[in-house]
Amino acid sequence: MFNKWKTGVAALALTLFTGPFASAAVVVIHGGPDEPPPVVEEHYRPRRGYVWVGGHHAWHHHRYVWTRGHYVRERRGHEYVPGRWERHNDHYDYHRGEWHPHR
Repeated sequence: MFNKWKTGVAALALTLFTGPFASAAVVVIHGGPDEPPPVVEEHYRPRRGYVWVGGHHAWHHHRYVWTRGHYVRERRGHEYVPGRWERHNDHYDYHRGEWHPHR
């Protein structure tokens, strides 16, 4: 009985984190009170089957630190929306990039 319950809970968790709701999750990272520095221009080559995710400034140990861009495998039927910094009251929040289904 316990093993069936445990398996059911694991299946539910897997569905919640990998199912249709996974792409709708919003991850917000709090930054500092100052506006992030301008984005660093990166040069990359298009790569078949991959999407380029540009770099961004991350908030780390009370300062902004540049995080380089990277490739991620393309998701059929989806488009990648890049991350962005937004002002929120007395600080900035970073909203990670996410996949949106084509409409």
